[in-house]
Amino acid sequence: MDKEVKISIFNSPLEVGLRMLFIFSKTSIPLDLQRLVHYNYLLIHSADAPDGPASMHPGLPLRSCEMLVNRTILKKGLNLLLLKGLILVNYSEKGIVYSKNDSTDEFVSYFQSEYSKQLQNRAEWLCSAFDKLTDGQVADLIDNNLGKWGTEFTPTHDEVEDIV
Repeated sequence: MDKEVKISIFNSPLEVGLRMLFIFSKTSIPLDLQRLVHYNYLLIHSADAPDGPASMHPGLPLRSCEMLVNRTILKKGLNLLLLKGLILVNYSEKGIVYSKNDSTDEFVSYFQSEYSKQLQNRAEWLCSAFDKLTDGQVADLIDNNLGKWGTEFTPTHDEVEDIV
């Protein structure tokens, strides 16, 4: 019998891969997987970064956990981009790094929605602010703030006692 197949685009390899294309179109450096995980988070939760613009996605509680969950999805998104010839993969002394190719900017230019325009703006801000930092500096920023991001919704001990 026919089974109904539900396909979600939200947080799918396709969605995450497309977000990566916007980052690749604005960056001037090759990016490894860990940096892409960080950039993906900062792209949509830009208000979490120091002096970052308003976030594109809601500031949900415990949103910093997205970095752990999205790593696998991001890898699948990168593989999709590679299969379609939209990015390059290189093996360097740094390890496996990804970068744009001749098709990246042209492909991104076809997106005209308001959301895609916001992605372009955030990607430009992100790469301008963070490409000049080392991988270690970006990792330190993430590590030093990860526990704070999304905990603004978590009540303190005193607030819990006030509720009870």
